[in-house]
Amino acid sequence: MTQNDDTIEFHATAGAFFQADHLITPDDLSRVFNLYLPFIGATSYALYHLLVNELPFNHEQLKRQDHNFIIDSLNISLPNFVKCRRRLEAAGLMKTVYEKDAMGEVYGYRLLTPLASDKFFKEQLLSGLLYKFVGEERYLILEKRYGIQGQEQLSGKNISARFLQVFQNKNDLSVPKTPLVYQEATIQPDETTFKFDDFTEMIRGTRVATIEKHRNFLVAMHITYGVDEITLAGFVNQSITLDTHEINEQEVQRLLRQQVTRNVSVNKVSPEPQQAQNVPEIKNTEARALIEIASTTNAQDFLGYVKTTLKSGLVLKKERDLVDYLIAQSTLTMPVVNILVHYVLIGLQNDSLKAALVTTIADSWTQNRVDTPEKALIQIQQRQKANQERQEKRFSRHAKPEKTTPKFVTKPSTSNDTISNVTVETDSAAAALAKLKNIKTKN
Repeated sequence: MTQNDDTIEFHATAGAFFQADHLITPDDLSRVFNLYLPFIGATSYALYHLLVNELPFNHEQLKRQDHNFIIDSLNISLPNFVKCRRRLEAAGLMKTVYEKDAMGEVYGYRLLTPLASDKFFKEQLLSGLLYKFVGEERYLILEKRYGIQGQEQLSGKNISARFLQVFQNKNDLSVPKTPLVYQEATIQPDETTFKFDDFTEMIRGTRVATIEKHRNFLVAMHITYGVDEITLAGFVNQSITLDTHEINEQEVQRLLRQQVTRNVSVNKVSPEPQQAQNVPEIKNTEARALIEIASTTNAQDFLGYVKTTLKSGLVLKKERDLVDYLIAQSTLTMPVVNILVHYVLIGLQNDSLKAALVTTIADSWTQNRVDTPEKALIQIQQRQKANQERQEKRFSRHAKPEKTTPKFVTKPSTSNDTISNVTVETDSAAAALAKLKNIKTKN
């Protein structure tokens, strides 16, 4: 078994056993579907549902079961199975054990019951992820759906009967013992990425015990907004109340959202670009500059740069959520996501990111194994060429349409259009980036 921080590699013929310490009901599956699916993904939910359905029959297997039936049932690859399994583990819906016996490797999967709705919304890490992926409106709808049913409040005196008023207490009854142990979903944040002890030393005005009470919330803010310990400590210090010395979680969230809104400037490009990005096939100057900035810029910062600098607009919350969703799916790399954002907003001249269009293109690129910005630009060029050919066939009977030149070409352009007239210094990446605003891609 080879294990690292990212995955566990094994063969599909390894044995697989399943167990649940508690009956998982349709209501539990419904909560996983509504509350967990937005951040664990549809395939991870399908894996959880499949294993739950296999539980009643697992102990009846006459021969040892392997992982092939899971891969075949869900039509996924072994690496994707490992990725989905790890998401279930991180969300507290599964625990995995490993051993090696005489027949080979064996993996045991213990399925856990999801948190009750009231506990889920009190769990900062899980509820924070749900809020990040579905947005405020949908989050409030789900919170209300799983909240108080019927009348908001019942007034009056409690006249309910007590136990001994109805039932007789017989001490001679012996209840049989059962090994059944109820286990709920719990999450264990990765402390290796957030040094909590170092963080507490930077907090002033409150005690360590008070900070410990907000541990999950602070880790959730670190994961959701991607801030380090120093930055988060600065916001927490601003939120501590002077009278009670408590951490105001709402104020911390407000400050973090303001920080994300202001942080729309693009990171400076390194003066020594990586040689791997200088692919000979991409010779267009603006395309090389775009590849460089897409490869060295955070996805949220790149989105902010395109919306505020190139389009002189505002970054919408649904756009940030859509970019976070693409990154969380782990199917497209960050540079490819940046190229996709630039293509939809600048190339196709849309005012904002449309979820249907973006996810359709992302799915197409995933199926075509687009894992580098160079391949993304080639996909764009092929799509533009296909659109041009369709237009020529459509209008060939009436008039010959004006020939359009793809924005990114594999050879230097010799036409007299706007792109070829732009002068860009090849030895200065910053000068090339300044010309990105003048790119006018024809669909």
